[in-house]
Amino acid sequence: MPAIRISEGSELAQQPDPFKNEYELQEILAGHPVLLVDRDDSALVTISREFPLEGGFADIVLIDNNGLPVIVEVKLARNEESRHEVVGRLCDSLSAMRNLTPDAVNERSGGLLEETFHSMAGAEGEENPGERLALLKSNFASYLRAGQIRGIIVLDAAPDDLIREFSYLNEHSDLDLRLLVVERYRLGRHEYFYHSRFLVSGEADPEIKRQRLRFRLIVEKFSKMKPPVFSTHATKESVRVYREGWPAAVHYEFGDRVDSISIEIQVNHKEYPTIAGFLPRLREHLATAIPETQRVELVTDPSGWTRLQFFFGEEIDPYRIAQSMVRLCRTEKDISTLLQEGSG
Repeated sequence: MPAIRISEGSELAQQPDPFKNEYELQEILAGHPVLLVDRDDSALVTISREFPLEGGFADIVLIDNNGLPVIVEVKLARNEESRHEVVGRLCDSLSAMRNLTPDAVNERSGGLLEETFHSMAGAEGEENPGERLALLKSNFASYLRAGQIRGIIVLDAAPDDLIREFSYLNEHSDLDLRLLVVERYRLGRHEYFYHSRFLVSGEADPEIKRQRLRFRLIVEKFSKMKPPVFSTHATKESVRVYREGWPAAVHYEFGDRVDSISIEIQVNHKEYPTIAGFLPRLREHLATAIPETQRVELVTDPSGWTRLQFFFGEEIDPYRIAQSMVRLCRTEKDISTLLQEGSG
């Protein structure tokens, strides 16, 4: 019974075929952990099902390709009572897992952890199995000691109140918490199609979790509409937007000013004086292309940076601000030309 994962947003004509019980969904996930992998995540390998912990059992325990432990709790939406308990149960499992040593995890899994380590280290393409094995064991032990354990709740459908509760926990803690929906579609008598989608996902960059919700929302919306040649990098107070092929001394940026949000072009004018000199012309050109701004500023500081900044008040829709950054990024064509000409 193959499990197939398709990209988020795909649509099927059929109605989902309900799971008979939670055990059936758990079996599918343990056998096909690719359904539990989000974008940019490392691959997952199943260690054990019904893993014994203090006060109960974790439905599935896995590790990723770097040795990060992962705990999965599975529930069906129609089970109202269990649905309300599942968040607390997951948190209990994460705290209990942290108190175990790698040897204890291996013992409770019936030796499957050690077996999995050796299987991963000896996989085809591994040039140094011995070093790979030592690294996996070291990483796993370090993750346990630090309490860095990913927690995933999987349902066949998620109610709004659970999404809200789980989102709050994910946003206001350093835990890596995920909420996932898996739907099944019947394609034939003995063939099914499985579609997984994350409703609450972990953050690749831990600095993003320290940012306020409105700022994160703006950056998230931008990430969904930006061209693929752009990437983002978070710091505590800003998110830089890098254009592929550009030096770090020329980039875009989101800034959080508490009472306003800024979108900017930043240029190190000592390294690229011609591009810095081009910013006043961009300011005039973008005055009408980027509406709803509180103010526009062109500033140069003693550290060597020139910034073209557009400020937006708290009343402006996050989507509009993200859209304005997309417009700002369209200036990359002119800047790329200057860089290619070597006249930075």
